[in-house]
Amino acid sequence: MALEKIQLIKLDQIDRPVHISRELIDPEKIRELAESIRESTLLQPVLLRPSNGRFEMVAGDRRYLAHKLLGLKEIKAIVRDLDDRETIVVRGIENLQRENLTASEEGKVYLALSEEAGLSVKAISRKTGRAQATVARYINFARFPEEIRRAVDKKIISLNTLETLQEIEDPVAFDYHFKMAAQNGITAEVARLWVDDYHKTKLGTYYSEDGGAPPPNIEMEQKPIFITCEVCLGPSEIKVVRNLTVCPECRSKVKNRNVKTA
Repeated sequence: MALEKIQLIKLDQIDRPVHISRELIDPEKIRELAESIRESTLLQPVLLRPSNGRFEMVAGDRRYLAHKLLGLKEIKAIVRDLDDRETIVVRGIENLQRENLTASEEGKVYLALSEEAGLSVKAISRKTGRAQATVARYINFARFPEEIRRAVDKKIISLNTLETLQEIEDPVAFDYHFKMAAQNGITAEVARLWVDDYHKTKLGTYYSEDGGAPPPNIEMEQKPIFITCEVCLGPSEIKVVRNLTVCPECRSKVKNRNVKTA
């Protein structure tokens, strides 16, 4: 294919993607990449597509940014005729190769492949090499509001915990439990206790004396809050926990002693 040959394209003729899928491009990583290019030149050309007499970046945006940081005027590139669907697929696959993707970033890739490229979960799995269950899981996660996704991205709660809480179908009850979970960093096991308690409460409402349907929003009672004990690593109710200030070495000794006596 004639357009597959490597060409030198001027940076000022290249347009970056309108929607940058990477929510945060780490300037330090760009600097490191720039230093690598300075020492060893660009080993992998970027991929562009023709667009209104110019070129649109398809894959290699960080390499492009590194070249700009170095003050270079041209970049090695492969120019390929791609339609919008093919471009989304190529970008998605490249984005999944990046290190330290957040759950939101990974989920947005699968969601774009599903909604914008029109691929089924099975097709996405085949093209990316990810299990179908993983693809479906992250597509589901990508549809959560940003506030909820941010809690998982920042590791305030785990994705497993969020998925457990998702079994609470009432929006008000879910919001209550999610905020409690985010404030106290509960585990998926504790979330399971909360969800089971919610469903027991709801079931009891179904069998109330009047026999009527349950109200749309069940009044929430204050739940016990658990945190992880730093010695035995088990759950402990927060109101009975006592803080102890120790250095890392002493903390390690206490934990090792606990393991030996277990």
